[in-house]
Amino acid sequence: MMSFKSFVLLSLSLAAIAAYAYAQIAPGSNAYLPPTKNGYDYPEPNKPFQPAQPGRNGGSRPAPSPTRPIPGQPGDDHVHMPGMPFDFEYAVQDPDTANDYAHKASSDGDVVTGEYRVQLPDGRTQVVRYTADWKTGYHADVSYEGEAQFPQGPAAGGRGGGGGGGAGGYKY
Repeated sequence: MMSFKSFVLLSLSLAAIAAYAYAQIAPGSNAYLPPTKNGYDYPEPNKPFQPAQPGRNGGSRPAPSPTRPIPGQPGDDHVHMPGMPFDFEYAVQDPDTANDYAHKASSDGDVVTGEYRVQLPDGRTQVVRYTADWKTGYHADVSYEGEAQFPQGPAAGGRGGGGGGGAGGYKY
């Protein structure tokens, strides 16, 4: 039989041998060490980055020219590829859940025109008619149909408390 001291000594020796073997087998498996070199296969920059001083051009970027296109607008070198023409429409009218909305749109490949309608909680219908093209972007005309109607609160002398049980409101 093996004594307790011999068992502990043998266990510690085996643990040390296993730790040494693991360190030799899996080098670099410790994700908390910094990467070697710069971590990538490209050379480090010769000149370190220095942010431009406020109010100055910084010297590395050319000054904006008056002929430069507006951000978000196509430049002079833009080649337009027309998209696929499409035409779609859908509508949902469900009085039980107060859902009432619709959308229809069509495109010739260059210009998209459409309209969508949403019934608002106050009873009005918001109508958005839009046109979008590759050169000028999205243009919308928003209008409303109907009059806003808000639920009435409790009658004078009734239960107060702002909107709880029996005060009316939206039904879903």
